[in-house]
Amino acid sequence: MREQRSRRRFLQTLIATTGATAIAGCSGTDDGAGSPTSTGTNTETATATGTATASSSTRTIEDMSDRTVEIPATVESVIGVGSGALRLITYLGAEDDVIAVENLETTNEKRPFRPYILANPSLSELPSVGRRNKPDAELLLQQDPDVIIWAWGKGADADNLQSQTDIPVVVVQPGDINKEHRGLFFESLDVIGTITDRSERAAELQTFTDETIADLDERTSDVADDERQPSYVGYLGRGNHGLTRTQPLYTPLHFVNADNVASNLTGTLTETKGAARIDIDPEEIIEQDPNYIFVDMGTVEYEALSESQYQSVTAIENSDVYTLFPVREYSINFGTSLANAYYAGQVLYPDRFSDVDPVAKADEIWESFVGAPVYEDLRETYERGFSRLDI
Repeated sequence: MREQRSRRRFLQTLIATTGATAIAGCSGTDDGAGSPTSTGTNTETATATGTATASSSTRTIEDMSDRTVEIPATVESVIGVGSGALRLITYLGAEDDVIAVENLETTNEKRPFRPYILANPSLSELPSVGRRNKPDAELLLQQDPDVIIWAWGKGADADNLQSQTDIPVVVVQPGDINKEHRGLFFESLDVIGTITDRSERAAELQTFTDETIADLDERTSDVADDERQPSYVGYLGRGNHGLTRTQPLYTPLHFVNADNVASNLTGTLTETKGAARIDIDPEEIIEQDPNYIFVDMGTVEYEALSESQYQSVTAIENSDVYTLFPVREYSINFGTSLANAYYAGQVLYPDRFSDVDPVAKADEIWESFVGAPVYEDLRETYERGFSRLDI
């Protein structure tokens, strides 16, 4: 890759001289999804004039915006940009290949909420390459990674960034852990696994995910309809939207076949990078009258639960309100979704989860995803863990 390095150094000098500014990134998705492929080594690269250079050790990979990207045969350094890129890199145990992060992930930001950062705190000490979802070409050039992995990027933006830096940019679409979007999650793991030579690890995590979801379903799939506890989850979106912010398909409840009353509610759906969210009218919560309410720990105060209008709701009247860790924190925390499901299952159907310690199970899941048991770290961060909420 000597010729490529020389071009990067030239561009780095050019950008420094002209005072180039950061390029703006996008968090949208393109239609279509490719599959990772590796096609040989010792391919020939072409200059801007179309003449062939000396042979160099490279390979090509098809990313998830239907782009064919030439990358080094051996990748030793990567940078993830966009919500979820760094998370997926750590899921594959490739955190030691990361040489820089977005400012959101550094100690400059007081948000140490994500399990993958708690498990790998040294990542927050790395240099910054700009604001979240807005990679800075100059800062990327200064770090000079072998590959940039852009989560939720658009193909045109990736082409633009690659043109500015002469660094390969590979787009992935992390999807979600629900059935509808799990294929994107798995494909993203496959793409990054191919880049970082961790395809076996990608396959192992996919198997673990499928087996965990199957275990949850096996425990609860035969619960009779009239025995399913009407349930509701609120305060989603890091708690910024209040009790009425929910999901018709909230994966932790879905995985244990709970009767999520939000699936019957109406309103304007907001779907960005995963399952749709919805803001509902308070009257709908009262009318649905859930027996159990779960709340996202991403908030600090839960004043609405004490409002007089909600006191007739069965869950509030019986103090059956329970806390769950945020599934969404800079996109989807996949392991957290599974950990929450086991706790929700034990709350709703204790007999079917009598052999499960939710804390130990959560740590087992996080260790499988991020490489370390982080329940206590998260409990300290949110100042609470899995528990009944005092109203």
